[in-house]
This record gives sequence, C-alpha cells and structure tokens, in this order.
Amino acid sequence: MASLIYWTAMPVFLRRPRACILACLLLGGCAHAPSTPPQTTIALPPSDGTIDGTLPAQWWRLYREPDLDTLVSDALANNRDLRVAVANLLNARAELGETRAKRGPSTGLSAGAGYGSTLQDQIAAASDGSDLIRTGSRFDAGTELSWELDLFGRLKSGVAAATADFAATAADADGIRVLIAARVTGAWLRACGIAHQTALAQETLALAERNRDIARTLQAAGTNSPTDRLQAEARVAETAAEIPALAADRHAALTELAILTGQPPSQIPASAAACTRIPVLDGPLSAGDAASLLRRRPDVRAAEQRLAAATARIGIAVGDLYPHVSLGGGLGLSSPSASGLTSRDNAVWRVGPLLSWSFPNLSAARARIAGARAEEAAALARFDAAILAALGEVDRAAQDYRTALERQAQLQVAQKRSGRIVAMTRARRTVGAATALDMLDSERADLSARAALAQADADLAAAQVHFFAALGGGWEEAPAVPLPAAEKSPPTSRNAATDAINNATNNATSNRAFAK
Repeated sequence: MASLIYWTAMPVFLRRPRACILACLLLGGCAHAPSTPPQTTIALPPSDGTIDGTLPAQWWRLYREPDLDTLVSDALANNRDLRVAVANLLNARAELGETRAKRGPSTGLSAGAGYGSTLQDQIAAASDGSDLIRTGSRFDAGTELSWELDLFGRLKSGVAAATADFAATAADADGIRVLIAARVTGAWLRACGIAHQTALAQETLALAERNRDIARTLQAAGTNSPTDRLQAEARVAETAAEIPALAADRHAALTELAILTGQPPSQIPASAAACTRIPVLDGPLSAGDAASLLRRRPDVRAAEQRLAAATARIGIAVGDLYPHVSLGGGLGLSSPSASGLTSRDNAVWRVGPLLSWSFPNLSAARARIAGARAEEAAALARFDAAILAALGEVDRAAQDYRTALERQAQLQVAQKRSGRIVAMTRARRTVGAATALDMLDSERADLSARAALAQADADLAAAQVHFFAALGGGWEEAPAVPLPAAEKSPPTSRNAATDAINNATNNATSNRAFAK
C-alpha cells in the first residue's frame, strides 16, 4: 500500500503540497500514538482497617521527642544519599529544559578566517572563465535559523516523556526521604531500647553476683555443694558476656545516626546518647483505604510516571513515520578581505521550508514503534508489581505491628505478676517466712520478665517504624537539601583520604607482623 501511494503520488508532491500532506496522513493512519497511559490491571482491595489514611506528614513527631525531630530534620537536609538524589533531580530538570527548548527555533553563528584556495575562489574563477584560481586570505561569516513545526506531535511527546521522567526522579528522591526518616527514627528507638536493656542486664549481673556470693558462703558453711557454686559463677559469666554485645549494638545505632545526619561516626548525637527508654507512641493509628496509600507511596508514584514516559515515547516513535518539516533561513558572507564582509555582493541567503522523511523505507520507524509499545507493556507490568509490593508490604507490616502489640500486652501482664511476687516474697522475708534464696529466685524471675518486656518494647518500636515506612509518609514536608559548591582541593590534600587508607593498611600489616 505504501509503495503504491509513493509511485502514483510522487509527481503530485512536486506540484500540490496539499496532496503531500494528505499522503503523509494516509501513510501514518495505520499507527497512532496513545493519548494516555494504560490503567493498572490490579483491582484495589476494600479498606480493612489496617492502612492508615490520616498519617501525619512528619509521623515521627508522634513520639513527642523534640531531639528526635531535630535529628530527622538534619538528616533530611544533610544526608549524602539525598544529595545524590537531588543532584539527579537537577539533571532531570535540565534534560526537561533541553527537550522543551527543541520546540522553539534553533540558531547558529559561524565565522572563520584562513589562507589558501577555497570553494568560493573556484566559483569566482569559473564565473570569470579563467583557469587561474585565486590563492590567498578568505574570511567567512554566517548565521542559520531553523524551527521544526511539530505537525504530528513528535516534539510534544518528547516533552511529555521528559516531564514524566522528571516526576519519576522526584518520586525516587521522595522515596529516599521516606527511607532516611525511617532509618533515623529506627536507630534512635533502637539506641534508647538497648540502653534500657543494658541497665536491666547490669541489674541481672548484680543479682547473679549476689547469688554467687551466697553460694560461696553456703559451700563454706558446708550446706551447699561445689556444683551449686560453679553454676552460680557460670551464671555470672554468662550475664556479664551480654553487656559488651549490647554496648556494641548501641554504639552501632548511635554511629548510624551520625552518618545519616551527614556527620562522621565519631560525632555521635549527644541527645541520642542520653536516651535510656523507648518513647511511647502518641495515640493509636487510624484506618484508611488502599487508594490513599498508593498516592502516598513514592515508589508507586515513580512507577506510574515511568509508565507515562513509556507511553509518551510511543508518540515519539510514531512521529518518525511522518516527515519532519522545518522552517529555516540562512545568511552567508565570504570575502577575500575582512572589510568585504559588509558588501552585498559577497552575501548569499536562503529562506524556506525543509522536509526530511525516511519514506518509503519506514521499516525502521515501525520497528521503533513496536519497541516502544513493548517498553510500555513492561512499564505497565512494573507499575502493577509496584502496587502489589506496596499492598503486600503494608499488609505484612500491619500484621507484624498487631503481633508486636499483642506480645507486648501479654508480657506486660507477666511482668506485673512477677512484680507482685517480688513484693509478696519480700513481705514474707521480713517476717522470716522466706529465705534469701527465695528472694533471689523471685527477683531473678522478675528481671527475666522485665528483660522480655524490654525486648518486646524494642520489637514493637521496630514494627512501628516499619509500618510507618510502608505507609510511605515522611516526604511531604521535607526541608530543602542544599548542594554545596564543589571546592577544588590542592594536589597535596586531594589524596588525604587515600593517604589515610594507606596508613591504616600499613598499621594493620605491622600489627600482624608483630603478632607473628
């Protein structure tokens, strides 16, 4: 069909522009660009009360810890991963500006000077009927103007694709903000919880040492066996071994906070180091629907925008089926002398349309259309996968949160009961109805219940943060991320980091050699 139109209509193209445009439309009639991206194939479930629909933008403020709020704000402004995301966003914005500029006219200026024989000298010799071609200086200047008419929407589709890419990059940056806020809050709560667990471990160690001393006294009095004493001493060692591990975990959480806020690991936030108990969440979580969740999740929004970009690229590919029509003009000046550039006799100019078309060989254009449609299908699948992943993550996080709440409630009951047993045993001990070992046993059981409750509190805090992160909040009111100007270091200090690494490696090698 295309070949028939080409051969029968070619003479008409030279005489009737309207027939040319009509033939272009007929040739492209079998391919069209979609105006909107396809809808997701996932049916959203009804609300079951597990998804928060009224989550505040800065959800970490529910813990009512001003120092935590400050740390999260510092991290959202100074984190290095966020600086990378913002730089990528600026790059996407520049690419969008470049794509928009292509819809306007393009201009160019040229100038040159040289010595020798040029094409202009050959033309001048031919016009004079002479075989002598001039050799000497030659000065040239020119300007070009070109403006492509977007008759078939190719440039418009390019702007739409770049706009969607920019929106997807912005969503990626918001996703990093959600992650950073969750990591800072999680590290803070973890440091507070470990501090409480460390205090309980120290109480348990003191109790084990008391039990060991009693076992030694009873063995000396002949009322206890050496096995009992050894068991008591082993319990002291086991309890003491837990404290360094807790200290290392807490140090890791504190250094993570420093790094997340853009500081070296040695600059641990003093406010976080002073926290000794996990703050209680201010108020319960309310229920919402899946639609509000998907609007809040940056990863779902990024996948949706990338689908829109893929759809727009179909329009770019379809536009290649049609001719590219540009309006342009040019002015060129060439003279043996610089002063001659102002002479009208040395000027050439042109004004008119320019048509560029790959007709009749449109196979490459149709292949690009097929590839663009395949990319759209892949982008739709990724969009569906992002929706399913978001719904699944929230469902799992909500279940973990409910489980942690139930476990904490049961352990609170157990701790209250063990506390009452301690009080009752102490009263019996006062009247001589209970021995020192009975008192130690009740206190040991109470400390074990308190330690289990402390671990449940830490698990609940981690589940809360996971739930908040799954809901996708934390990016709406984030502060701006400043990008500092890049400073060029002198050569002597540019390799400071490399020198430090080399020094550390040399020290480690020396230590190993000394150990041998």
